[in-house]
Amino acid sequence: MDLLRLALERGATARAAVGHLTSLLEEHGQGGACEEGGDWTYENGFLLADAGEAFVVETAGTRHWAVERVPPGMGRNISNGLSIRTGVESCSAGLKELCVAKGWWDGEGPFDWKRSVGAGGRAHAKLDVRGRERAGADHLAAAAGRVSDGSLPAGDVAGWLGWMAGVLRDEESGICFRSTHGFMSTGSQISWLARGGGHTASHFFTAASDPLVACYKRWTFGDPAAAAAGDGLAGDGGSLALWRRWRSIDLAGRSVPEAMRRALLEIEAEAVSAAERGGASEFSGSVARELELISSFAV
Repeated sequence: MDLLRLALERGATARAAVGHLTSLLEEHGQGGACEEGGDWTYENGFLLADAGEAFVVETAGTRHWAVERVPPGMGRNISNGLSIRTGVESCSAGLKELCVAKGWWDGEGPFDWKRSVGAGGRAHAKLDVRGRERAGADHLAAAAGRVSDGSLPAGDVAGWLGWMAGVLRDEESGICFRSTHGFMSTGSQISWLARGGGHTASHFFTAASDPLVACYKRWTFGDPAAAAAGDGLAGDGGSLALWRRWRSIDLAGRSVPEAMRRALLEIEAEAVSAAERGGASEFSGSVARELELISSFAV
């Protein structure tokens, strides 16, 4: 994750962030424990996007990587595994030569990153798209169909945000990692990166581990008034207190009444409406309202 933080800090565009990330990976490598008090490790995959294009960056071993460009108008998802196949735009120095030397690629046909690195060059059932990755791909395909038939126009802010929130709340597929499943997400985020049209880029955070109960709240960069209220880099806008409150509710096994759930969704709807209008962030105000709503759940 340090690679991701540094790439986002140093890269003004998605392509620049990819360059920083892969350079750091080749120079310093990746590794270390992924949990406190344990020795669990894994390799990383990243989706980096701006309003013009996006990239998938996947890693193997300590320093090897591959990049796939996602052009405008196309969708892409990743989920805990290698997903890049033959659409490799660039890769780490020496990777292809290593795959030839290991017998994972013949050096003649298209270079298949997942088959070469993930399956030793062999056809394997694990090459198929499965689980959460399959569910995500199905969601993207359904959205593409709606774009084609006109029911989800490219500039429909509320439509796209509502669709994405629905995807992230898909518990059946495993995309939504609720705390009730034992292994949970830390939080959930949606970003609307408008390409022209006068819309301000908007970022929506649950500030809670469970998007099925918490609502998405809007945050924007570069607004001095919002920063003074705690919606900037100098403060958390009350989000840590909210996360802790929701976590205590989860640990106590409390359920959210339907009336409260509807009230939380009203906060979310107002945040979406604000994204349509553009303008200042109202993150800290939304957090305060949500904290007030769930105050009866203090444990």
